[in-house]
Amino acid sequence: MEKIEFLATLPQIQSAIKIGGDGASRIQFDVPTTEIANVVKLIKATGKLVMVTVEIKEG
Repeated sequence: MEKIEFLATLPQIQSAIKIGGDGASRIQFDVPTTEIANVVKLIKATGKLVMVTVEIKEG
């Protein structure tokens, strides 16, 4: 299993985290261009189950 890591922020918009009527959620991230190579790796995960872990960085 390949581990994909990149830095991102949650945009300061109301729709950044959406919870649907069926209870499913959708989360939007803003990712800087310096992280694009790792973001592109997510394409291989389309349609697959992924484990998401969030680590809050200070500063």
